[in-house]
Amino acid sequence: MLPFESFSYPFFDLSTVADHRGIVSAFLDRPDPRVVGDHTAGHRALYVHIPFCDTICTFCPFVKSVGSSTERVNAYLTALFVELRTLGATPRMAGWEIDSVYIGGGTPSVLSIEQIAALMGEIRANFRISGEAEISFEFEVKSVDAEKFAALAELGVTRVSFGVQSFDPVIREQVNITATLDQVHDAIGWAGQYFVNTNLDMMVGFPGQDRDHAHADARAAAASGIGSVSIYPVDYVMTLPGWQNRIRSGELPRPENLDERSRMFHVARAALGQSLGEQNMYCFGPPEAPATRYMFSTLYGGYRDEAVGIGAGAYSFLRGVAWMNEADERAYVAAAGAGGLPITRSSPGHAYEKGLVFFPKRLSFDMADLALLGLEQVYADRIEAVVAAGHAEIVGDILRLTEAGKLVYSELMAHFFSDAQARIYQRMVARLSREIGVIDEIEWQAGTDRVAAMGAANALPGASSRRRRLPLVGTPG
Repeated sequence: MLPFESFSYPFFDLSTVADHRGIVSAFLDRPDPRVVGDHTAGHRALYVHIPFCDTICTFCPFVKSVGSSTERVNAYLTALFVELRTLGATPRMAGWEIDSVYIGGGTPSVLSIEQIAALMGEIRANFRISGEAEISFEFEVKSVDAEKFAALAELGVTRVSFGVQSFDPVIREQVNITATLDQVHDAIGWAGQYFVNTNLDMMVGFPGQDRDHAHADARAAAASGIGSVSIYPVDYVMTLPGWQNRIRSGELPRPENLDERSRMFHVARAALGQSLGEQNMYCFGPPEAPATRYMFSTLYGGYRDEAVGIGAGAYSFLRGVAWMNEADERAYVAAAGAGGLPITRSSPGHAYEKGLVFFPKRLSFDMADLALLGLEQVYADRIEAVVAAGHAEIVGDILRLTEAGKLVYSELMAHFFSDAQARIYQRMVARLSREIGVIDEIEWQAGTDRVAAMGAANALPGASSRRRRLPLVGTPG
């Protein structure tokens, strides 16, 4: 398993200095060359970010903030609505039909029913939403009740999801999850009254967890009555420094090493697979509760799949450019509220290989895309190497991950990085390891060795590339 696999692609080159708003405007100010119904158009998605939380989970890497006063939320929503209008009025967006909307956070459910209704109204007023669109809404159990779920269903939401992370009270306290398990089960019951597609998120690899614990936690999730379960490995490079300082100081137990956490993840997957169908690398559930279309058809989709993000810290990607919004809430409100694009980072370029990079998460890849994108010769050797190693097989036009390949899925993603993106990844992980420091020499070498075995030795920087060494964290005591 890679030390850092919770990434979007392409990566942002933080060393680039440019007129990021100008770069993105050059794309948005031109009509989309692909029309609705064109089989090469791909998926189109809209992401909306609501950053407010009642409390902060100590591992959470997302853009969020504590507190949701009426004045503060109203100021944010006012700016958010202006951004929706600004972006929706561009020539590029005028040609789009959105097939998935994802409202995430933070905690979108801290909004009142009236505020959610206003948000949904602005989305529909400024973007063309397909009649078959999936509209997914994240919630937190302390800020929902039966009335709010009923309102969400009435407003057109089709899928609801929330993070449980663990059913173990010790771990929940460790990561500052303040909702009770009774509240969790109440929310599952209410959600099931109004939605067929319900989901809860779990994580595996917390400090103090072992394989038996991971198995029991996954079984508890599968038996909870939820529609589907998504499970992710704890990504220590992305967790908050304060939480990691508690690990270094001994206040929290050291997590198992990287390879053992990988085994725990697959033990938990197997436990979910005992009663739920495998949908992709992370998600298990029945056909009526499929994995979110936004994430697994678009974010982890191919080159032709595009999305725009609204709100503080939101990420967007079109064919030819990716960009990120201002993450600071006050700066975002000022920039978006003034009618300008609140963009602070962009990466021009064509990540044609994106579908191959994420195929291990999706478990399959349509090889017909290689000819459409001109990648047949470029990636022939890498695909052949993966198949020869027994990590994938080709069935007709479909490249499928094998059971052996699932055990090294993150290394396989690195195997398909373009050379330019691999270099950015090296710099990015080295910077994160210096700033956060959870990756130790043993973990780093384990990740490097496994990537090298996949034929992608340049996907991780060597440990010697870091400028200063940090206390060892993550190895068994």
